[in-house]
Amino acid sequence: MALTDRSKRNIANEHPKFADLAKTLKKHKDEVVEKVKVADISQRDIDNTRLKGYSKVDLENAKMMSGNDSLRQKELDKLKKAIKDKTTSKLETTGRFKKD
Repeated sequence: MALTDRSKRNIANEHPKFADLAKTLKKHKDEVVEKVKVADISQRDIDNTRLKGYSKVDLENAKMMSGNDSLRQKELDKLKKAIKDKTTSKLETTGRFKKD
């Protein structure tokens, strides 16, 4: 009979291979959550709203113009709505571009 360390096991007869599985999965989940892309509006996106014809730009061209790969259609629609309502001065950066 082999002597094994059972201190990390939640169940007495748990296989050693799965003893730390819950901790490993939780750590992996936390890493994945950190890497999830969040749609952001950068200052450059806001500046681009002042360009003539920006309200007719599609998503791919808007991403290219600003260099912001995390821009999504929802945020682009928000920028275009601000142009239409003439409220571009009230727009603020969001997500990773947000200034605290």
